[in-house]
Amino acid sequence: MSQFSSTTPGLSIGEVAARTGIPIETLRFYDRSGLLGELPRTGGGHRVFDETSLGLLDVVVRLRRTGMPVEDVRAFVERVRADRDRAGRIELLRRHQARVRAQLEQLTADLAVIDWKIAAYTANEAGRPAPMPPPRWPGPGPDLSWTDDFALADEHHPPTEEGSRP
Repeated sequence: MSQFSSTTPGLSIGEVAARTGIPIETLRFYDRSGLLGELPRTGGGHRVFDETSLGLLDVVVRLRRTGMPVEDVRAFVERVRADRDRAGRIELLRRHQARVRAQLEQLTADLAVIDWKIAAYTANEAGRPAPMPPPRWPGPGPDLSWTDDFALADEHHPPTEEGSRP
């Protein structure tokens, strides 16, 4: 049964935050950024989340959590809210799907190396030979081309006099 009825116009932003765990400021940012379409408002101007808004919020959170750029999410939402350009929506989702699949493949390969290192160190500690590394490791040309956020963070923390970083 729906949590909404004819006497319940929807949920306040605070109620949505409490139910979803999404901070109110994030919900406001999504609204200001156009990621939730036109939310209904009370006479006092307060946002109201109805079933449609909550469903769209769920999709928006999933798209952002998987790395879809805000501009693409906004374009998707505009098409959904206007109930137009399904082909455009499908194309946006397919491009994002391909990016997420590539990320999953990379994460799976990275996890295999982490698992191997744990097994190797554990075997070493127990006096056993290390297991064989994962297939194709360290491949002939591993994809290490992405930017390391930690290295960028280190640029903001120059070495101390002893030459170490904080």
